[in-house]
Amino acid sequence: MPYQLVYLPKSGNKNYWTTNSNFTHKSANHLFWDNSAQLIADFPVLKAQYPTIFNNRRDDRFYVYDDADKMVGNLIEKLDTLSAENPQSSWQLSTIKYPPKAHYAIRATAAGRQYYYNSSKGKFISPGEGEIRFWKQQELDKVTATAQNLCRNKNLLQKLPGLLPEQLLVINIRTNQVVWPPQQPVSVQKVKQTTSTDNLLERTKAQLNEHFTQSDQEVVLNDQAEQQEMLTVDLKRYSAPQVFAALCYIIEALDQRTAVNKLLDTYDQAILQDFLHTVELADIQQLDSTAFVKSFQRIRQERRKIKDLSIILNTIGDNIDQASILKQLLNHQSLHNQYHYRNRDLGDQLLKMVKPADISGE
Repeated sequence: MPYQLVYLPKSGNKNYWTTNSNFTHKSANHLFWDNSAQLIADFPVLKAQYPTIFNNRRDDRFYVYDDADKMVGNLIEKLDTLSAENPQSSWQLSTIKYPPKAHYAIRATAAGRQYYYNSSKGKFISPGEGEIRFWKQQELDKVTATAQNLCRNKNLLQKLPGLLPEQLLVINIRTNQVVWPPQQPVSVQKVKQTTSTDNLLERTKAQLNEHFTQSDQEVVLNDQAEQQEMLTVDLKRYSAPQVFAALCYIIEALDQRTAVNKLLDTYDQAILQDFLHTVELADIQQLDSTAFVKSFQRIRQERRKIKDLSIILNTIGDNIDQASILKQLLNHQSLHNQYHYRNRDLGDQLLKMVKPADISGE
């Protein structure tokens, strides 16, 4: 029996995986697997191949359906069963619950079990034991730095029997991919030795004493700089007001996204169907073929414009956070016309130097 991959969001509208490697609400081009086990085995591969498509979808909302559109079961539950039966397989995925904007977590493996870092308790916990510390997509540097520090924390490592530094991993919780594996086991003793070099203080003293006593002629030299061509920007073509106006245009256009998508569905589900049923049911001898073809061509051309707009709006809408962009621009201090002096005494002196504007018109 054939099986298909279905994503069920909170709205309840089924999203089917297609032969075009995307999700659709429509009934055409669904991708079918010969057996459910193969579908489940391919799921991690699809997530790795198409991270943009899968990243914003929760793992626990994927289901296996048969070719009669009946639910067979939750994909993650079936995946857990296969993982338990095949502990060395690549089918295992992270099934922990995470917030919408979460991307990364620090995972440790000890005694065959997986644990996740909890920053409030300062230790690794099992899923469901407490709140797991997550990092956002733009915080990869932060989570990596945290993992490196944890590898050096001897007290933390001892809280979990059998835990070694090389068993700490930074993972993408959406794809279960390791994004930071420690390259070498981190030795606490080695770190201490490196930071306590015997002659470090003397070397620092020598360098800074030389720096403090050098003459003015020695401060600035031009014996190592390379000649570089200054980059130029066409500020007439790419001015800040023009770029902001373009942003406003895009955001206002995104307000039409729902209407555009509904209009495209109307073309596909109603208008074009009317043309096709006319061909199916009408007497061809009585059909004005020239007028029919011209009308059909016009409708197809109008639909093409709507479809192009739908693709662009959906792509932009799925990949930008409008509210975040506008809030950052609104709160950016450099985009305010008023500056407040930080030192009151200096501010009083500077204001006395500023000549008041002549508003008399004389």
